[in-house]
Amino acid sequence: MGEIIEHDDNENALPSVHVGENNLPVPLKVYQDVYHQVTGRTEQIRQRYSQNLLIDFSEVEQLHHKIKQLCDIHKIVASNEAISIFHDKDRKEQFTSFERFRLYNANASSPSVTVVLKYNFSIIPAGLDRPQEYVVTIRLISRIAILSKIESEAPPFVRGGIYGFMAGNTAEVTIEYADYVIARGFLEAIDDWIRGCKSEPDMGWAKFLQRWSHLLPKTIKLIAAAAIIFFALQAVPIFITNLTDPQLWARFIILFGGSFYLIINLAEITGSMIEDAIDSFTVISYLNLNKGDKKLIDDFNNRKNRVIFKFVLGCFLTILLGIISSKIAEII
Repeated sequence: MGEIIEHDDNENALPSVHVGENNLPVPLKVYQDVYHQVTGRTEQIRQRYSQNLLIDFSEVEQLHHKIKQLCDIHKIVASNEAISIFHDKDRKEQFTSFERFRLYNANASSPSVTVVLKYNFSIIPAGLDRPQEYVVTIRLISRIAILSKIESEAPPFVRGGIYGFMAGNTAEVTIEYADYVIARGFLEAIDDWIRGCKSEPDMGWAKFLQRWSHLLPKTIKLIAAAAIIFFALQAVPIFITNLTDPQLWARFIILFGGSFYLIINLAEITGSMIEDAIDSFTVISYLNLNKGDKKLIDDFNNRKNRVIFKFVLGCFLTILLGIISSKIAEII
């Protein structure tokens, strides 16, 4: 006698998962397709900028408008954005929309180190019926805030010129994309914003001097030593004769020996002063979003004046040492 085995049609039904705030059931296969579509493998393009950008809230707002205007030419079925601000002392604030970011507390006393604008788009390109995922991340960096943080944490023996190299980039754009043409449109829009942003002109001569500034103390010291030797040799025919008094000989040796020691050491100190002034010179680039930023900007502007004064003083002392070296013979 045969045995009849019945199969329920519901047994072959696909399992489901519950998603969303309303806990709606979604077939597992559909959920998997959506998951792979959203988290599928994408390409990435990255661009860094070193321009000396002077960014306030109005500049950030213009950047946001550029991104939104670019979205109008695409068919976007879903999108979201997040704006994060990283302050000094590792403090972070995050906003889920630009409208919320407008309510940012401008009275904060902690300087802004970095602002990150992240946009997620689900775009259906022309001629296709499946959406593609794009992630646009824009990182804006305050160079003076980075320098201030590095200087406060770096050991005292680290040269000031190294700080500038460590805080080189002022903006970075990363785009994760499926279609390069669409990604390129976003990148060109951001490039256009960078070119139109307020900025300080780059000073190539400062970078050149900072590259070789470590040679200044020894170079000025050698020049001072060579100058003293030259003037000493010029004085020999005048003071060292057959009729020269032994006391004059002694004065000559003591004066030039002592002058040689003092002047070359003073020359090294003067060279170190000029080196420090050159290494401390920084073309400012900043984020100006709160009171802490404004205070930091004022501090760096005052520092620039002190650096210029220090450089001029060092050059003046170097010239003065050269004049003293040439007049040593007249003292005898």
